[in-house]
Amino acid sequence: MLGLFLTDHARSKSLARGLSDMGCDVVTPSIGQSTEADLLVFDELSFGRLDSNERRTLPPIIVIDGKNEAAAGIAAVRLGALDYLVDQTSDARTIGCIFEWHQRFTSGQVKALSKSSERLIDQATRVAKTDVAVLISGESGTGKEVLAKLIHSRSARRAGTFVAINCAAIPDNMLEAMLFGHEKGAFTGASESRPGKFELAEGGTLLLDELTEMPMPLQAKLLRVLQEKEVERIGARVPRPVDVRVLATTNRNLKESLESGHLREDLYYRLSVFPLVIPPLRARAEEIPGLVDHFLQKHRLLVSPREVRCVAPEVLDLFSRYAWPGNIRELENVIQRALVLCEGNVIESDHIDLGMSKIDSQSGELSRRLLLAEGETIVAALRDRRGHRGKTAEALGISERTLRYKIKRLKDLGMEVA
Repeated sequence: MLGLFLTDHARSKSLARGLSDMGCDVVTPSIGQSTEADLLVFDELSFGRLDSNERRTLPPIIVIDGKNEAAAGIAAVRLGALDYLVDQTSDARTIGCIFEWHQRFTSGQVKALSKSSERLIDQATRVAKTDVAVLISGESGTGKEVLAKLIHSRSARRAGTFVAINCAAIPDNMLEAMLFGHEKGAFTGASESRPGKFELAEGGTLLLDELTEMPMPLQAKLLRVLQEKEVERIGARVPRPVDVRVLATTNRNLKESLESGHLREDLYYRLSVFPLVIPPLRARAEEIPGLVDHFLQKHRLLVSPREVRCVAPEVLDLFSRYAWPGNIRELENVIQRALVLCEGNVIESDHIDLGMSKIDSQSGELSRRLLLAEGETIVAALRDRRGHRGKTAEALGISERTLRYKIKRLKDLGMEVA
């Protein structure tokens, strides 16, 4: 639920209408009234009326205002707001920003979650209430950073900053300075002192994205920072204490990363106090209709001026037969392209480009091998449970419907399944 606390009633109604059209459950109580909302939206005037105790006890808050003043935004964030939006742009942009924040604070983002996803969200919510390190693994595009932001948003550090750094996107010789900061004159080009990501995330959460791409010597320095809870800027003589929760992600197989030397074993055990594994989209096909609806709601006002309401049944069937090598990120891109191409209010199959002509050739052979490998696991699980599909589905973390669907596909490929 989303609560709007705005002094401008006309603006409140306009935003409420737009957010409701995007699927948000919106309430507009009077200032001072309580609400069970997951996220609150205040304007600068109503936010200024809150005292410090109220800000600490209320759900997460974002502030919108018509002023384009950096000082006002900085002040709002320092007082505990998650974000400060300048409400001078189009309704679509403001609504889109609020909608994005809202999705991070509602567990029901996607309808018909698989059992594995429900369990994952429950685990993430539980660990969010603690301050332990979390290592999130999964294929590219499965939503590892989204899950990390969910953990931050439901933690006691949610009023602090969420800082992410992609270890694979920064050259090795720059990554240390980006993480730990540097003093003026520490190296050629260091014309001023700068804090690193650890210092910028003080009191909040730091996400080390694609941790296994970090060079081994730097992993050793990172381990020391985690153990001592202090960082030493390059060129500094005295370390600085830091209070940061660290989350990490990887798209590599962790066992292979340890064996191949891409990840230090001691660092792995330091960061994987609570490991979370996100299954690929092909393993939770029952979520696709809900995800499609979610992305239609998210992008239909931002990409297309038309009211695109749904996708045709044959499109969902097409999606169910696709392996989604790019996972959820690929699905979102496909929906955005379809919205651009769609001229009516229903997305048809001719608006979709999945490269389906390649399914029966190279990518199809890869998909087939993946399905057969998955099939061996399913067959073994069925055998161990004497063919009981309910118990097998529960053990695999999927629904019986998904299990039936997977068994049918395996039989179509010629595999014998009980």
